[in-house]
Amino acid sequence: MSSFTEQVKAGPAFTQANLMTKVKPSYDVVIIGAGWAGLTLARQLKMKQPNLAILQLDAATEYKAKVGEATVEMTGHYFMHRLGLANYLYRNHLPKNGLRFLFDSENHDLSLHEMSEHGTSNIPPHPAFQLDRARLEEDLVAMNREMGIDILLGARVKDLEIDESEGREPHLVQFDCPALGESIDPMGQTVSGRWLVDASGKAGLIAKKYKLHHRRDVPKNASTWARFSNIKDIDALGPKEWRRKVNGRFLSTIHFTGEGYWIWVIPLSGGFTSIGVDCDKDRMKNRPVKKEDFIAFLNSHKGLADLLENAQMEDFEAWGQLAYRGEKYMSEHRWATTGFAAMFLDPLFSFGGDMISLFNDGISEAIVEDFALEDESEANWQLAKKVPIQNQQAHEFYQRIFSHVNNVTPVLDCGELCSPILAYITATYFLETAWDYMADNFIDLERWESKSHLRRGYLALEKKLNRQILETAVIMEQEGRYFDRNLLGFFESGAEVYRYFVFEMGDKGKDGRRIDLHTKLWASIYLQITGSRLNLPKFAQRSLVQECLNLAEILPKDSVTRADLPPLLEALEAKLIQKLIEKSDLELNGIPLQVKIEESSFASGEVTLMLGQSDLSDSELGLLKRQANALWNEKQEYIHMPFTVPYFLQFCRQTDENIMAMPIVDPEVPDRKAAHKVLFGKMPETRVKREIKGADLESQAQAHSAKASLC
Repeated sequence: MSSFTEQVKAGPAFTQANLMTKVKPSYDVVIIGAGWAGLTLARQLKMKQPNLAILQLDAATEYKAKVGEATVEMTGHYFMHRLGLANYLYRNHLPKNGLRFLFDSENHDLSLHEMSEHGTSNIPPHPAFQLDRARLEEDLVAMNREMGIDILLGARVKDLEIDESEGREPHLVQFDCPALGESIDPMGQTVSGRWLVDASGKAGLIAKKYKLHHRRDVPKNASTWARFSNIKDIDALGPKEWRRKVNGRFLSTIHFTGEGYWIWVIPLSGGFTSIGVDCDKDRMKNRPVKKEDFIAFLNSHKGLADLLENAQMEDFEAWGQLAYRGEKYMSEHRWATTGFAAMFLDPLFSFGGDMISLFNDGISEAIVEDFALEDESEANWQLAKKVPIQNQQAHEFYQRIFSHVNNVTPVLDCGELCSPILAYITATYFLETAWDYMADNFIDLERWESKSHLRRGYLALEKKLNRQILETAVIMEQEGRYFDRNLLGFFESGAEVYRYFVFEMGDKGKDGRRIDLHTKLWASIYLQITGSRLNLPKFAQRSLVQECLNLAEILPKDSVTRADLPPLLEALEAKLIQKLIEKSDLELNGIPLQVKIEESSFASGEVTLMLGQSDLSDSELGLLKRQANALWNEKQEYIHMPFTVPYFLQFCRQTDENIMAMPIVDPEVPDRKAAHKVLFGKMPETRVKREIKGADLESQAQAHSAKASLC
């Protein structure tokens, strides 16, 4: 792409519009930044209030490829229903076929079709998209200009003068635009705006001015990525049986996983593919930061090397730290931040667009209401009342998605643990975050505040789950079975978990049903993790286990351990006897009846039935044994688990009111190493780190892909 100055000389329509922009001295809203966060906000404001005078300034002189291509359902709803871009998106970008995770062997030597897999079979019912960022932003510039929004590219902000009074005195922005020569004062120009929004990305002009950003209690994540051309079609690889499981794997955000990292593969509409690695810097010491190391690292994964054979690298970038928090994103002094200028967490679940949607909704609601209120005192009072709630909303949103990221990242490379956790996270995202957004519940601040006890309770559940996950991973690793299920080639979609409510998302008046579903989903995933911890097959699916180890039994415990197994087996025996007496057609009252359930019963599916003296015939005794085994093997889906909403509501109100201000990462047990010390009284022996460069990696990469010609 030619430079902006060259485009000016050539005079295409895109830059001619920039030349024709006549900057006014005063605007209602000045937005610094014209990436997709700022461009969508400007469009949203103009759609809600067409009379607003809006100016956008951006230092960039051309739109380049950027990360942040993948979206999920909340962002899809924002684009389609807030911005009216459904037709545009389907014509110019790719629909997304969900998140897809591939679980490899420990040595990353499996072919694609040999890996175990978690991902959708078909495109989910609520749309999400894979965005070509450069194309999207160029198109939004054109669309916004057609709406009457002034956009000036190549405009470098030199100074901000933010009014901090309680009134409507305007903020001042000083900028220059050297690429436009005489069309603007070369010494710079100053514009004013009642509202000032910082969408300048990581430059974070307002955040720097007020020192809003910090890195306390965030993931220690770094990333390296590139765009590639000529990548193979994943849907043309592998045997027919493997291909038939999914309609369009290539449309997914594909995740390859490893110890302390994951690799994304995202298709773009222009034919390129975005590929990058996101890593935990504490667990992956030698992350790739140079092109040659990045290529070698990718090729050390056989399945990925197969995809990349003969591909070409088009561009390359690396960031040393991704996550940071923002103290607030909006001020009663009529300034706000959005996108990267506000805060960022992690790209694992593509939640970056969701955060922009939340910020832009809050900002647009505040601005439109401010201009609708003629009385300045009333407007100031409304802002002072609502802005703290909106900032708390952003903080809690960050906490919630961080709790999900924190629960799954320690076990991304373990299919047995990761796959059910992913299904649970997807289901609760649909049930809470996306549902509330589609129902406009984030905009209804009064309603949002009234549900604070529920959000505290849900966060407490996530923290309790984290401890069980960490300890289970340590035990599985110690027992040498951490990677076992990866090698089975299983395929799980998770759709069976959310199918009960996915078409209700956005409906009003179903709060009780949602609480019931959420608590059952949590109890179910906790039981699944516990079954893996104890190495008991089909543990969580057994209806007897669900009854005896329900939410009320789990919550008082720090974690469920092997020490809890003997009393649990006794409870299971008592419950089975009770059910056998209730359901058997035989007259069992007065007959001494005992059932013995052992650890081996989970694998064998058989229990031992013992009777005292009775008049039962051999055939009746055989029938009774079959009935006992049938009851033992009786399974039920989570939706039929015991109803525990009253107990959960009590738990919510007993949860510390300050839990939202507490760290997501448990300072006592922050990771698997600490969990190992809790369990075994000492830190684990240091594992051999996978080197990201060097002779060993190069030889491994060559062995996996002798034909690879990445450059």
